[in-house]
Amino acid sequence: MVTFSKNESKSTKVQPFSTKVQPFFVIYRPIFVQILGFCYFCNMEQLYHTLDAFFAPGILLGMALCFVFLHIPPKAALRNYRRARYIMGSAYLLYAICIYLEYHVFEANNDNTLTRPIILTIACYQAFLFTYTLITLIRINHVTLHKLVIEGSIITGMSVGLFIATIGYGSHAALWAFWLYVAFYLVMLAHFVRVFYQEHKHYASLMDNFYTDDDSRRMHWVKRSFLVSLGIGILALFYALLPVPAAAFMFMVVAIVFYATFGVRFINYALHFHSIESAITNEVSNETPQPASLELMQRIDALMQQDHLHRKCDLSVSDIAQRLGEQPRAISEAINANRQINFKTYINELRVTEAKVLLDEDKSNSRTIDAIATEAGFSNRSSFYRVFKRSQGISPTDYRLSR
Repeated sequence: MVTFSKNESKSTKVQPFSTKVQPFFVIYRPIFVQILGFCYFCNMEQLYHTLDAFFAPGILLGMALCFVFLHIPPKAALRNYRRARYIMGSAYLLYAICIYLEYHVFEANNDNTLTRPIILTIACYQAFLFTYTLITLIRINHVTLHKLVIEGSIITGMSVGLFIATIGYGSHAALWAFWLYVAFYLVMLAHFVRVFYQEHKHYASLMDNFYTDDDSRRMHWVKRSFLVSLGIGILALFYALLPVPAAAFMFMVVAIVFYATFGVRFINYALHFHSIESAITNEVSNETPQPASLELMQRIDALMQQDHLHRKCDLSVSDIAQRLGEQPRAISEAINANRQINFKTYINELRVTEAKVLLDEDKSNSRTIDAIATEAGFSNRSSFYRVFKRSQGISPTDYRLSR
């Protein structure tokens, strides 16, 4: 329980490590020594059974209750998120029940016949649920009930067939059914990877058409969560192929830590949704420029030249729309149609142009690169170097030396 609290604290970033976690280790050092001693003297099978019987079901049950009962803001845009919370709550609860049954029923009776089918079935449903749950967070209207029913029915049909062959048609049929399900599982993993990256690419495009350099609102944890869940899915496959205590222990530890940390992020999403709501609902088209679009682009250029809004490091398309009395979508579409670039690239080009002017004017090199980057509108040095080199082919330092 102490180790889980530490992980949860790190994932939610409630307190800095140096001020809170270090005294925590000092105070509870004897407990950690006992835990490490227990891990040293126990074998993998005992550790796995300890996780299986106590920690895993309790953590999953607690997260399931949080998913279902914690408050969700009554926003129409969070409708699919609300459904996803209930679905994930049910999934966590079912997973806790499966772990309980595996330990208290199958292990007690020394019945390992269904171990591998259960592992693969849970892994397949996990990949299905996590993929579409994560997509729901970045594409609020993409996941439909029709799509979920179709893919869920396919997985259910294949899983039922696997269990029927395993229970009722002998070892030879069970072996063929198992390898057929492995092939099906790999195909589904490839499908989920394709779908997620396709939707994440669209999400990144929406963010680039709304924000400039503010990475804090881009929810990188969503992509990382998908990659970790994919890794757990692959680890589950190895566990199903080689159901030994070491593989079981490794799978259980990684899975439970991920389920807990993801659960915290997933719950907190509702609190941070307002920071990305405008961006992910700002669908932009790339149509042929119209006269009105050309006129709006001229107004945008005039505003940027006059007020130098690109110097604001957290500039968004809403800021420009508010100044011009237009909708954010109209601003993004005007830039896309007339310049064939997104809003982020348009602003960064203005920043690079100003940075070059500042570097040229600083004949004595009295100003630091960081100071020039900040004045031009970049939020940090690494972003400035990356954008400048992509635009000019050389770094800001090399550009200064080449004058």
